[in-house]
Amino acid sequence: MQQNVGYLDQVLRLGISAILIYIGYFDESIVHDALSRWIILGIGIVNFVVAATRYCPLYVVVGINTCPHRHHKK
Repeated sequence: MQQNVGYLDQVLRLGISAILIYIGYFDESIVHDALSRWIILGIGIVNFVVAATRYCPLYVVVGINTCPHRHHKK
């Protein structure tokens, strides 16, 4: 697996994941429906895993790579 998520993308994903996990798991006053909370929690967890591994399978399908290319000098 080659990393395809850049640093800024990773930081934004971590922040969004934290918000989604908080809304889905901890705060029942924002979303009252249990199924909706589970869906929001699931999206937050998947987004967190993508940010932690810096690999997004959807980016591969679409052909996006936000990770800067590093050229090695020989």
